[in-house]
Amino acid sequence: MPPALRINPYCAGAGTRPPLLAGRGRQLAQIDYLAGQFESRRGAESIAWYGLRGMGKTVLLREVLDRLRDRGWLVGYHEVRRDAGIGGSIAAILVQAHAALGRGKLSSALAWLRDQLGGASVSADLGEVTVRLGLGSSRTRPLPEDALDGLLIRLGEAAAAAAVGAVFLLDELQLMDRHDLSALLHAAEAAKDLPLAFVGAGLPDLPGQLAAAGTYAERLFYDRVDWLAEADVIEALIVPAHEFGVTYSDAALDLLVAGVRAYPYFLQLYAEETWKAAGTPSDRPGRVIEARDVEAALDAVERRLEEGMYRIRLEKASPSEQDYLRAMATLGEGRVSSGDVTRLLGKSHQQASSQRDRLIAKGLVYAPAHNALEFTVPGFGGYLRRHFEIAAPES
Repeated sequence: MPPALRINPYCAGAGTRPPLLAGRGRQLAQIDYLAGQFESRRGAESIAWYGLRGMGKTVLLREVLDRLRDRGWLVGYHEVRRDAGIGGSIAAILVQAHAALGRGKLSSALAWLRDQLGGASVSADLGEVTVRLGLGSSRTRPLPEDALDGLLIRLGEAAAAAAVGAVFLLDELQLMDRHDLSALLHAAEAAKDLPLAFVGAGLPDLPGQLAAAGTYAERLFYDRVDWLAEADVIEALIVPAHEFGVTYSDAALDLLVAGVRAYPYFLQLYAEETWKAAGTPSDRPGRVIEARDVEAALDAVERRLEEGMYRIRLEKASPSEQDYLRAMATLGEGRVSSGDVTRLLGKSHQQASSQRDRLIAKGLVYAPAHNALEFTVPGFGGYLRRHFEIAAPES
């Protein structure tokens, strides 16, 4: 008999699908509802998911991609790039979706692109159909709203004829230009009576950006992809281990729950390193992971956070933006007042606001409420205090 494979069921890679998608039943139920509505020839709202980085929004979108493809839908995933233009995003999804569908009513509908939309930034040969839709930068040559309306209506009609749906999955939607967001909202409204929708995911300020882009934003279904409940953390730890006959002691679970702090990325990171510290026990059914294994993993967890997450994020900021981050860290953990940051920096409101807005655009901080700021990943403030040798704030 060949030896059992020694594998690690956990993985902390960005956007990597975990072995168990715990705590996201509400979002998946939204997709099941949308699918049921469309296949019953009834309407459903497009969806906007928003939340901090590391909450698993990309993983959710990829799960939706697989689920809807299994139903024979026209569906594709695209990560938005700043200033790339909505034409490129839509074309990339259509090329991807056509490749998965093959021939049929939905794929033949793509031929309409050939006569309606030009450009060259995205192109692909699809047998009888050539898609060329990019139109370059949205700032210099925006996609006309009526052209996108016509495209989505045509695709929605084809989907209705095939008794399926058509869904565009758009990640990092907060990076889309306001004009393009407006065009997307307008087109979704134009196709509201057809089985066509988009599911967008972005950072916490996404609802505000959509609201600023057009009145149709109020007709979306919004849901925050948030922290995990303790029961979800425990489930995501024990179920993958159970596949190999491995369990956790109560003390080990307590330490892991405390370290994970309800954050999905931390869950996979702590679990991956603890599994390694326990000797990668996939070939040893009956092994119990103890508290000492969790403790042995902490140095590796800290090193990966310092080098693989926090340092890289700090390096994305310019020197003046780093000053702003340092001021936030000086003020303490969690939510801080943007006015206090401005006073600490000794700058004008306009100067500080410019720094703040750039940091929000880079995804390093977000504004959970008026005059309030937080870092977009937990533990970043502590890293900054260590890096800049700032004394911990008094509790």
